[in-house]
Amino acid sequence: MRRLIVKLILRLFFRVEVKGWENWKKAGEGVLIAPNYVSFIDPLILAAFLPEKVPFAIERRLTKKRFVRFFLPIADTHILDADAPLTLKYFLNLLKNGGRCVIFPELQPTTIGNPMKVSAGVAQIADHTHAKILPIHIKGTENTPFSRIQHRRGLRFFSKVTITVFPVKKLEVPDNLTGSKRTAAAGRALERIMDEASLYARRREKPFWDILLDARKEFGGNTRIFSDHGAKPVTYNGFITRVLLIEEALRAQNLAGKNIGVLLPTSLGGVIAMYALQKMDKIPAMLNFSLGPRALVTSCRTACIETVVSSRKFIELGKLEALSNAIEEAGIRIFWLEDVAPLITTGKKLSAALRTHFVRSNPADPKAVEKPAIIIFTSGSEGTPKGVVLSYKNLNTNHAQMYTRVDFYRSDRVLNAMPIFHSFGLCGVFMPVSLGFFVYLYPSPLHYKTIANICYDERITILFATDTFLAGYAKAASDNYDFATMRLLVQGGEKLKPSTQQTWFERFNVRITEGYGVTEASPVVSNNYYAHHKSGTVGPFVEGLEHRLEPVDGVPEGGRLWLKGDNIMLGYLRATNPGVLEPLKDGWYDTGDIVKVDDEGYVTILGRAKRFAKIGGEMISLAAVEEAMYEIWPDGQHAVTMLHGANRETLTAVTTRRDIKRDDLRQKLSAIGMAEIAIPKKIIYMDEIPLLGNGKTSYVELDEMLKNMNGDD
Repeated sequence: MRRLIVKLILRLFFRVEVKGWENWKKAGEGVLIAPNYVSFIDPLILAAFLPEKVPFAIERRLTKKRFVRFFLPIADTHILDADAPLTLKYFLNLLKNGGRCVIFPELQPTTIGNPMKVSAGVAQIADHTHAKILPIHIKGTENTPFSRIQHRRGLRFFSKVTITVFPVKKLEVPDNLTGSKRTAAAGRALERIMDEASLYARRREKPFWDILLDARKEFGGNTRIFSDHGAKPVTYNGFITRVLLIEEALRAQNLAGKNIGVLLPTSLGGVIAMYALQKMDKIPAMLNFSLGPRALVTSCRTACIETVVSSRKFIELGKLEALSNAIEEAGIRIFWLEDVAPLITTGKKLSAALRTHFVRSNPADPKAVEKPAIIIFTSGSEGTPKGVVLSYKNLNTNHAQMYTRVDFYRSDRVLNAMPIFHSFGLCGVFMPVSLGFFVYLYPSPLHYKTIANICYDERITILFATDTFLAGYAKAASDNYDFATMRLLVQGGEKLKPSTQQTWFERFNVRITEGYGVTEASPVVSNNYYAHHKSGTVGPFVEGLEHRLEPVDGVPEGGRLWLKGDNIMLGYLRATNPGVLEPLKDGWYDTGDIVKVDDEGYVTILGRAKRFAKIGGEMISLAAVEEAMYEIWPDGQHAVTMLHGANRETLTAVTTRRDIKRDDLRQKLSAIGMAEIAIPKKIIYMDEIPLLGNGKTSYVELDEMLKNMNGDD
């Protein structure tokens, strides 16, 4: 009777919803029920709503909490202390005999929102008894005062709670492991199960417009979410109003085609245009304005783009007239956002502002999230750009994968200076909107001094950038306080140099978090994070992503990386077959990267397959030679390539430092263990090595330039 009364009270105030009861029934015997732990009220809610009364493990210290007294009478509780082996005996015997019990793997509520340390004792119990794991995810109690999560806003005493029961899993622990290694492996296996449950429970099953409306409802319409450079911050309501206005103006233009080109910088106008086009059921195709006119027109033709949305002011300030002229000469219409202003009357503004308060999101629709959300073009660093078609499901899955890894706080403030035609830049748009924190948009990552000042003035806590840009920001900072509020520095897109890591740590006391991503994976594939970090690697793979390594002739360790998962793209658009989606065979994507994965799951990037050269019968990583040069001469730009001559190919170093001589290069590379065969035989000096918009070396452009150049030895 007491349990029933508690259940009715909880249902009344917390509107508890339970999903996946069929998985509870199918679980069978010998089941360790493993919920996430986000608040002190979680055990009480579970004890009241589980379909049968099962033993609960409770950490000894929690029994002293005043609130726990409400929980103890309605549950069969047993003390579990990882430091007291005798307390494990009850649960070992119970599970061996086919029983069920509830054990929170973290033993205590999280303080960060994401799962924290998984108890080795809990993992041992599951491993020794060969118990099945039934993961349960609780959502909603993190918003209540019963939570211990720090840096949170918008507390509500009563919040809707959702309990999701997932299918049972088995711990995957190699049979040959024993002792402490087996315990560690069991802990990692249990952690993966919990993270995967968190991933699927957090994944949004809606298009971005509906997610925006849901976020407005959760965090409040007056919450500030965006600020353009030099403009006032925009709230959820203000942003939604602008999207409605631009959508109405674009609809009046009867834009031809399904795919609409977007030639805009990282700005409020660019973000609004993306949301407006998606709301119209159009697909924004993000055009890379760092490409030349020919490549840009090729991109438009590849995606069958008939209309491009752009801004005259942006074209003028960026001196991109050659691009706009090439687009128009190709017969593609450009719709200028400046032409919208006369169409937006005072009456339309008032109407949009009024509608903003009444517009509501649609229910989750599995079919809607399978639709294409956006088209991003590859950088073309190794050939003709391809169109990468990403669905809402792809992007929402990757966002959820990041939520389970990175501790985002409602108090965070993000600076997004990466271009929105790049997948890295898009991470700083759609994901923060769903989490309710503030994003400062800046149109260029190349203004090093300005960005350092913005980080100080705007109290920025999170910054996404490549190694090239991070090195520039650190160098441009006039004072260590410029980055005093920086909490999370995420680096991707290229190899993180130890010199960059050292500079940021010594000057600003910030450890750079290195990750690895590809546009085709929406984009994050792996990343280091607080719980699992190993220098020199790009961290473990994100949850929900399968991988396999195919051997590469001449490469003794690692292999060519293939990926499969819900965050992997729908397919390619190629210039050879314009407008036709080329899906992946069996869902597997060939990254073209050579990687190795250690026993703990950490990934090390060895290089691009195309960036390996066969010399004297051996495979040489050109990226490894570049990395060594950067370590020896961090002040400068370097690139290593194969120079094609009339009768032979020559391993060539290209550098902006004219003080590097061939003998000096050979001696210093030999001193750090570089094989003679991998040392460049030729040096070419350049004032500047061509870069792509994301800071990577443009090898296509570099090789084209080298065809007509002679270097000095």
